[in-house]
Amino acid sequence: MYLALARKYRPQRFADLIGQPHVTKTLQNAIEMDKLYPALIFSGMKGVGKTSAARILAKTLNCEKGPSSEPCNECAVCKEITGDKSPDYLEIDGASNNGIEEIRSLKEKVKYKPFKNKFRIVVIDEVHMLSNSAWNALLKTIEEPPEATYFIMATTDFHKIPATIVSRCQHFEFKRIPHEVIVTLLKEISAKEEIKVTDYSLYLIARAGDGSLRDAKKILDQAYAISSGNIKDEDVISILGVIEEEIFIKLTKSILNKGRREIIEIINNLSERGMDLRFFYSEYLKFFRDLLVLKSLQDAEKLHNLNPENVPKIKEMLKNIREVELLRYFNAAKDLEQTMRNTENPRIILEYLFLKLSYFPSLTSIEEFIEKMKPDSLPRTENYRPPYEAAGIEDRGGAAPAPAVEVKERTAPAGSSGNPGAAKESPEETKQDKKTKKKEKLNEPGNDDKIHGLTDVLKGKLVSIDSIKGEQNA
Repeated sequence: MYLALARKYRPQRFADLIGQPHVTKTLQNAIEMDKLYPALIFSGMKGVGKTSAARILAKTLNCEKGPSSEPCNECAVCKEITGDKSPDYLEIDGASNNGIEEIRSLKEKVKYKPFKNKFRIVVIDEVHMLSNSAWNALLKTIEEPPEATYFIMATTDFHKIPATIVSRCQHFEFKRIPHEVIVTLLKEISAKEEIKVTDYSLYLIARAGDGSLRDAKKILDQAYAISSGNIKDEDVISILGVIEEEIFIKLTKSILNKGRREIIEIINNLSERGMDLRFFYSEYLKFFRDLLVLKSLQDAEKLHNLNPENVPKIKEMLKNIREVELLRYFNAAKDLEQTMRNTENPRIILEYLFLKLSYFPSLTSIEEFIEKMKPDSLPRTENYRPPYEAAGIEDRGGAAPAPAVEVKERTAPAGSSGNPGAAKESPEETKQDKKTKKKEKLNEPGNDDKIHGLTDVLKGKLVSIDSIKGEQNA
C-alpha cells in the first residue's frame, strides 16, 4: 500500500519538527531537568506538528537510552510508539469520544501502572470537542494524575477549553509554519522522491498550504499523481483552482493606465472560463493587500505572498504611485465586499468596481487642489495675470496691501450744528446698508454656480485634475 508523503516524512525527532523551536527547546529542557508538567496543552492550526510533537515526547520519555532530549528511534520502545503498537501510548479522538462514558473508561485505564514502558502517555486530539460532563469527569484526573502518566491535549481551538482545565495544564502554542520554510522542505522531499517540479509550482503549493505543512505535502502528493512525476505549473493550477498572479498584475496595470477596454475584456475572459467571480474578488483583495505591504515596507519579503519572480516588475508598476493612493484603491474595493457577497450579478459589480478604480488616477486630494489654486502656483499666460498684478500692487511675499482710498470730508447737512460727527450715519442705518449690499452681491449672476461648486469640492475631498486644468485655461 502506498504511504502518503505526510506520513512517510512525519517528524521522528524534535530536530525534525519544523517551525516550532520555542516548543521543542522548552520540552527538551524540561525533560533534562526532570521538570516536565504532567498535563500539557498543544494548541495551533491544523498540520503544524501537534500530535507529532506528542509522539516524539512519548518516545523521548520511554526510550531505552533515555529519558533524553532526543529519542534514538532504534530501540523496541521507540519503534512500537512510531508504529502505533505500544500499549502505553494512547491516542484518543476527542471528537468521537467526547462523552462522559469514554472519559470514565479512560480513568479506569490510567489508574494502573504502565504495562511495559516507564510512562504512560495519553494524547487526546481535538480535545475542545469534549462535552461539559466529560470535562468535569476529567478535571480531577488532570489535576492529580496517576503516577507515571502524562496527559497531552491537542486542539485547534484553544479558547473552547474551560478555564478550570487550562489553569491545571502547561500551554504550548504552535505557530503557523513560514511559507519559505515549507518551500525548502518540499524541495528536499521532491529531491528524495525524484519528483521534477518547478519553483513556481512549489510556491503555489506552499501558499495553498497556508502555514500547514501536512496540507502542503498532501497537495504535492496529488500533483505527483496527476503529472506522473513531472509536475508542471498548469497541473498545480488545475488542482488548486488558483488564479494566476499574471492576471492580477495585468488588471492592476489596466486600472493605473485607465485601460477600461482591457478591464472589460479581462473580466469577460474570467466569466467565459467559468471562474467564480466572488472568489476572484476575494483573491484580488489579498493581492492588493500584498501590494500595500510591498509598497509601504522596505524589507517586506517575508510579509507578502507574491511570487518572488514577479516582485521586480510589480515594484516597477508601483513606482509612480504613493502609499496613500494605494490605500484609497483598497478602501474602495473593500467597501463592496458585502455587496459582492449578496449580489446575484457579481460580474456587473466587478466591472463597476474596476471601472471606478480606473478613474482614480485622475483624482487629487483637496489639499493638493488648494495648493494648486494658490496665486504662485497658477499658470501665467498672456490673458491671465494674478489679481494683485492686475491692480498694480507689488507682491511682497505676504498679503497684498489694500489700495489707498481718498477720504473726503463730508459736508454737514443743513440745519446741523456744524459738528463733523453729526453727519455720520446711525448704527442702525449702517447695518441695514451692509445687509442690503451683501444680498445684492449674492444675487449677482453666476454666484450660485460658484457656491455650489465650492461646496461640492469641500464635501467630496477629491476633485478631478482635468476639471482643474479646464478652470485654469478658462
